[in-house]
Amino acid sequence: MKSFAFATGMEFAAPAVDVLAKQGTPPALLIGYPPSLQHRSGYAPLQEASERHGIPLLETADINDGHTYDEVMGRGIDLLVVAGWSQLVREPLLSLPPLGAIGLHPTRLPEGRGRAPLPWTIIKGLDTSAVSLFYLDSGADTGEIIAQREFSVSRRDDVTEVYRKVTEINIELLAKYIPLLLAGQVVARPQPAGGSWWERRRPEDGLIDWSRPASEIYDWVRALADPYPGAFTSFGGRRLWVHTADLVEWGESKAPAGTILAPVWSTGTAGVLVACGEGLLVVRAVQWEGEDRRDALAMLESGELPAGACLGT
Repeated sequence: MKSFAFATGMEFAAPAVDVLAKQGTPPALLIGYPPSLQHRSGYAPLQEASERHGIPLLETADINDGHTYDEVMGRGIDLLVVAGWSQLVREPLLSLPPLGAIGLHPTRLPEGRGRAPLPWTIIKGLDTSAVSLFYLDSGADTGEIIAQREFSVSRRDDVTEVYRKVTEINIELLAKYIPLLLAGQVVARPQPAGGSWWERRRPEDGLIDWSRPASEIYDWVRALADPYPGAFTSFGGRRLWVHTADLVEWGESKAPAGTILAPVWSTGTAGVLVACGEGLLVVRAVQWEGEDRRDALAMLESGELPAGACLGT
């Protein structure tokens, strides 16, 4: 019987293993990140899934260091499934499985190759995108397409909600296509010419520029929500993370960008009104560096974020 290895460190991995095991196609080997890398966005351990289903687990920080090759070869793995891994799979591992290696990428390839696809999806204002299941080759997200599933992105979705949608599609695609791949019943197609590459994002790239329009800052905050590091500003020499915000479709202010204007009282949108380069933003959940998440309105009332003060200073 054909077998496959599943390499991933993402939150959907354990639920995917549960579904695959329930339908009778469990991985023969799990490959995950060690606990020392748990600081990475979206990290999730595979130990419990491994123990629950009796599947061997290899933990590695570098999928190309030789240990994975030895395990895959020693266990006679036919197919390698890689999802949410931060490194490209390189030779000789890439060519080792007889049925090849496949990956998942949450864009409509060939658009959006590269890193941080979900934050970029929101920052770029896309209202639809897709999850692509494809064969891995020597390039980054350039292999032949096996299948694509579209998902919508509303103006109210933050990246946490988009991540949830993508998770469901990831599991559906793996559950449907792994049995077909193991049976040799899949026909892939080359990616169309062209496409685009999206740049890598680092935690320090989350700095809020209050001189930008409120609509752009709103998208910025949504795009960097959990499990990503978050958007941030500064006040009084301290870093302040902004976790949630609401866009105000009315009104302007002549105050300098970043100025805290007034409290906003509403059942659904209580927060602190902040002036932007164009328009207004209601900042809601915030967090001082190293402290717990708090309500911005409570911080205004306590004087920690006083009206008239300017964020970004």
